[in-house]
Amino acid sequence: MLYAIGTKVRLRFTGERGTITGILDEGMLMVRLDNDPEFEIPTFEEDLLRDEAAEPVSAGAKFIQGKPEKKPEAPPARRLQSQYKILKPRGLTLAFEPMPGRDGTVSRYKVWLLNDTLHEFLMEFDLFTHARDVLSVDDKISASTAIELGDFLSDDLNDSPEAFLRVRRLTTAGPDTPIEHTMKIKPKQFFNSLLTAPILNVLAYQLVMIEKFEQEDKEAVEDLKAYAKQQVRKPVREQNNSKPYKAFDPEGLANFDPEIDLHIQSLINGYARLDKGEILRIQLQHCQRFIDKAIRLGAPRVFLIHGVGEGKLRDAIAEQLRNNPSVVKFKNEYHHKYGYGATEVVF
Repeated sequence: MLYAIGTKVRLRFTGERGTITGILDEGMLMVRLDNDPEFEIPTFEEDLLRDEAAEPVSAGAKFIQGKPEKKPEAPPARRLQSQYKILKPRGLTLAFEPMPGRDGTVSRYKVWLLNDTLHEFLMEFDLFTHARDVLSVDDKISASTAIELGDFLSDDLNDSPEAFLRVRRLTTAGPDTPIEHTMKIKPKQFFNSLLTAPILNVLAYQLVMIEKFEQEDKEAVEDLKAYAKQQVRKPVREQNNSKPYKAFDPEGLANFDPEIDLHIQSLINGYARLDKGEILRIQLQHCQRFIDKAIRLGAPRVFLIHGVGEGKLRDAIAEQLRNNPSVVKFKNEYHHKYGYGATEVVF
């Protein structure tokens, strides 16, 4: 949480100023607007900017007009190349390097992605909790390399953190088929994984995200006879056409409710004084987050309950879905449970 009660803020899209008066669930804050002190609205944290111009200053302070200083750019992510040959690669692994403070306690970890394979990948990585989005990185990771992703706080372990990784192996024919995996990070599992990390050569908590990859180079097989013998020696459980990696999170998918009620009264409290535009924006944000989660978990289809009404929410949802490459089709037809008040989405 970046803001506390009493913080002066501006609304990102309207420029209106206000003060935070309450902290709600699902990353939302209650804001009292300066131009209407009796009006408070719920707003997503990412839609707010700190109003530094309205922050109180000490008595007698003088303001001197000058050129605004340019904020320094964030340093590029560190990349470490392995100095030795890795005999038993594990795949793509998350490593959390403890960063002790002056008193020796650890309140944060440096997050690395380790690639100890001989392949190069395009990667999309997200680390998030119920309370906040921790990290989001789109990059390329070379073979036998560790790339720095950012910082992870110890307190985040209490908010059910999850890590999502999507990679595409780079081959001479171009990027390969995407591989995705979502992992729930449980404290007990986390603290039992302290080992010396390859490439980094430091103690770190390690979680394997994607363990193996199919061997595409069939030229390595000398002849059909040798290849057949190799297959016979494999255990029966591996003799199938499935990929030897976990594509989705079965536990998360099993607990996932494939429908969401987008009526504003089902999403937030204190909506009575919101205008129609603000209500629609909140509904679409909840809808997009729900769809993103469904895609991460590998849900085959979902139902978006929007009601009938004037059809504005239904049409806005349809526009969202048309622009989503993961959506195969969607339809708003009569359903025995929802009538015409829901859109079915197939991924």
